[in-house]
Amino acid sequence: MAGQWRVNWRSKPRRALPAVLLPGAIAVALSACGSLATTNARDAGVGPATASPTTTHPRTTPRTTPRTTPRTTATTEPSTTTTTVPPLALVGVTPADKAKGVGPSTSVVLTFNRAPGPAVPRPTFSPATAGHWSQAGRRLVFTPSGYWDPATTYRIAVHLRARTKVVKFTTRLPSVLALQQYLAMLGYLPLRFTPAGDIPNRKAVLAKEPTNPNLVPQVPVPGVFTWSYPNIPSSLWQQWHRGLPNVVTTGAVMQFELAQGLAPDGDPGPLVWNALIKAVAKREMNANPYNYVIVSETLPETLYVWQDGKFVYDTLTNTGVPGATTPQGTWPVAYKQNPNLMKGCDVNGSCYSVWVNYASYFLPSVGDAIHAYPRAGYGYPQSNGCVEVAESQGQTVYGYDPVGTLVTVTSWVGPAQHG
Repeated sequence: MAGQWRVNWRSKPRRALPAVLLPGAIAVALSACGSLATTNARDAGVGPATASPTTTHPRTTPRTTPRTTPRTTATTEPSTTTTTVPPLALVGVTPADKAKGVGPSTSVVLTFNRAPGPAVPRPTFSPATAGHWSQAGRRLVFTPSGYWDPATTYRIAVHLRARTKVVKFTTRLPSVLALQQYLAMLGYLPLRFTPAGDIPNRKAVLAKEPTNPNLVPQVPVPGVFTWSYPNIPSSLWQQWHRGLPNVVTTGAVMQFELAQGLAPDGDPGPLVWNALIKAVAKREMNANPYNYVIVSETLPETLYVWQDGKFVYDTLTNTGVPGATTPQGTWPVAYKQNPNLMKGCDVNGSCYSVWVNYASYFLPSVGDAIHAYPRAGYGYPQSNGCVEVAESQGQTVYGYDPVGTLVTVTSWVGPAQHG
């Protein structure tokens, strides 16, 4: 039996099963008994036909995992920019450089090309004045703590890095009305000024004014003027004009100048105003009475002195002859001299050079003055234009007409001429 089996097995050719490469290069073959045996293809001696790379199944190809390269974030270096700060420069100023008539409490505004840093020194004023600086961006603002000095030129030194720039402005004079109000408060006018709501009392009104000159207002306030005395001569009150230049105000300015040691020219300029606001702050009231001189050319010619509401003195006088008449009008006494050398020529052509006593010039432009001069009589025209009084009366009259006293030459008839 055995031999027959062997003969029969060998007589039938065996069908070769295809070799299939499984994952891991495992060869599968069918054995004679039909059992499945697995061997390593390389160990079984399988040739190239079963192991050729060209017959490799796609799934057997190892999956290639791309190499993971750490992502690099590109870092861009910031560009370096050099910023040059422009030099500090002044580009605007208010009030404008060289401005005139600047108000008494106007603020100063300086505008720069950029905001000035804290290291930049504050501008300085000449003359110095109280106030404070504030900054808003490119602007510096100076606010005075009171008022600028009247009619004064201020210089502002603006300190820049390379240089100092100087700008200037000039303040205005206060108004005539403000001048009159303060002269009345101090007693240099024959009127009182009473602010609205106050009582008509000079001392009480003055007591309400600031005691710091820088704070004394330079602007008029609402109020009224009233005559300080009764029986005001018509030739005096007709000369008064509220808020306008007039001879009454000029005479008061001259008297104030005389009291302050200033040249009595009657011009209310910077010196007068600075002295005036200081006098208000110090309550320096006029201690002298208000005198007014009237020269009547009605015969008999008479000189009158009106003081604080009443006539206190009169004497006969002489005025100018025809051809050298004494003009009629009102003027303040401009200057006084005792004795005084007078030179001139009479209407008849004869010239003279003579010393006279107690000369008070009210019309210096033409040489007319009140003075003493010896004559045989008085009360009618005899002079070369001056107002003459007897030698015995010269000193008395001289004491009644200080600088600034108003002198009116008129044809008005006074009380002594009625008698």
